[in-house]
Formats: sequence, structure tokens, C-alpha cells
Amino acid sequence: MTVQIIDTLAGQRAALETGSLDLFRSRVMEPIAPFWQTMLSRRPVGEGTTDPALEVAGAWGFYSPLDDREAGLEAIAAFEAAGTAQQCADAVHRGFDALDPGGHGFEVDLQFAFLLGHLRVLKRDYGAYTGAHTPSFAMVTGWPDPVGTPRLPVAAAHELNHVVRFAYEPWTPETTVGQYLVAEGLAEAFGVEVLGDPGLVGPYSAALSPEQLAAVKPRFRDALDLSGFPVLQGYIFGDWAAEQFGYPKQGLPDYAGYSLGYQVVRAYLNNTGRSAAEATYVPWREIVEQSGYFEG
Repeated sequence: MTVQIIDTLAGQRAALETGSLDLFRSRVMEPIAPFWQTMLSRRPVGEGTTDPALEVAGAWGFYSPLDDREAGLEAIAAFEAAGTAQQCADAVHRGFDALDPGGHGFEVDLQFAFLLGHLRVLKRDYGAYTGAHTPSFAMVTGWPDPVGTPRLPVAAAHELNHVVRFAYEPWTPETTVGQYLVAEGLAEAFGVEVLGDPGLVGPYSAALSPEQLAAVKPRFRDALDLSGFPVLQGYIFGDWAAEQFGYPKQGLPDYAGYSLGYQVVRAYLNNTGRSAAEATYVPWREIVEQSGYFEG
């Protein structure tokens, strides 16, 4: 089992300094091809494209020489000054050791990349960062932001946790709202645990007020066993992306599932005394039941 950190930020810097799209392809998009080619099979960016790497970069907001090069170089310099890429890499290594997938019977060879993202895709209101994963790849993209930048290592560990969690409790067409809810809560709780600072919980997982959480709790309690990816998207992401991704609106606040999932997992960890790393290998239904979150 291995962890490989891909220095895509250095590749982006070199490509932006020269304006070379060939350099961007070879230093950024080719090393992360196992990620985007897997994702491309799920989320096509267009029919008949002659340059899929650049199509993906544009659609998913990977900063390239086609964007404002000076602004991009300033952003990379800010990340380099903050040591962000190394902090993310350190979080992935510490997180991998804490999860010890091999000790639990799972062969996981992981690649990780941190990229400069574009604000046309990233949400300033949520720290200007996001993450994604495949079964063997974890990725975080971000833009320098006072809220988001300190939380990027949390996001790196968050995506790592998804890789391992879905090796333990695989994603299938029958995956339920409850499983997805717990997976998001576990990933964020684990990320915070790896960094050792509960104050670094991300804005996606703290998007709802206590009053909003109380209001949506019955909806989620009744939906735990629902399945079907469009339904899951509606409960986890809320209504904001319904038109963009083509799922039915559920009348829920933005990122409702992230926030409520984090509360469920925090309640479980508090009740059981387990760590988020340990809970990664606990069935989702057991976590929900022992959290007591939906009782009463």
C-alpha cells in the first residue's frame, strides 16, 4: 500500500509562468489522468471534444494558462507562502497512518493532488475550495481565502477518508441517504481529528444554524433508507445545485446533508468515545442508532 503525492501546484506555476498549454497538459493533467478519466466516465464534459484534458480543466475549474496568468501566479505564491500544499500532503500521510486500511483488510494505493482552482467554479461563500475522490485518488482544489486556506488540509484528510470509507462500505446503486449522510459526517470529523482543531470544521459542514438543523432533522430521519443518486444529491447538497446537476429539489437548505451528517457523527463519537478513524470501520446504521441523534 502506497501514498503518492503529486506536485500539481508546481506544474501549474510552471505552466502559468510560460503560458504553455503543453506544459499544463504534461505537468498537471497527465499526472492526474487516473482521477479525471475515471470522473469523466461519470460526468461527461461534452461530446466530440478534441482536447479532453483542457475540456476537463475548464469545466471543473482547474486553473490553466487560459485563465488570468498573473492572478493565478499570485494565488500560487500565496499558497506557497502559507505552505498549504505541504500541509495537505502531511494531513494525507497522517490520516493514512491513522486509518491503517491494510490492518483492516483493505488494499488501498492512493494518489493525492492539490490544485489551484478557479473562482468561477469555487464558492467564495464556502471558503473557495472543494474536494473529490475516486477509489484510488483524492483531490482538493482551492483559491486563497482567509476561511478556506486553513481548512484545506482538513479537506485533504476528508477526501482520503472517503476513499477508505467506500472501500469498507462500498457505493452501490442501493446506497441510501443514511449511508451518504454518515460518510460525509465521518469524513469531516476525521479531517478535523487529523488536524487536531475542532475549530477547523469546514463551512459545508457548518452551513446550518441550530434552528435549521432542528427543522430538517425529521425530514432526514424519514429519508434514511431512501436510495437513488438523484434523491441522495437532493438530501446531501440541498436545492442549490438541483438545476445544474438535474436532480429533484427536496426543499432543503444548501448543504443540509453535510451539516446534519456532521452532527450525527459527532453525537456518535461523543456517545461511544471512539475516534473518527475507528468509526470509519463501523456500519452507517450502527452509527446512526448509537448517535441517538434522531431519537425523540
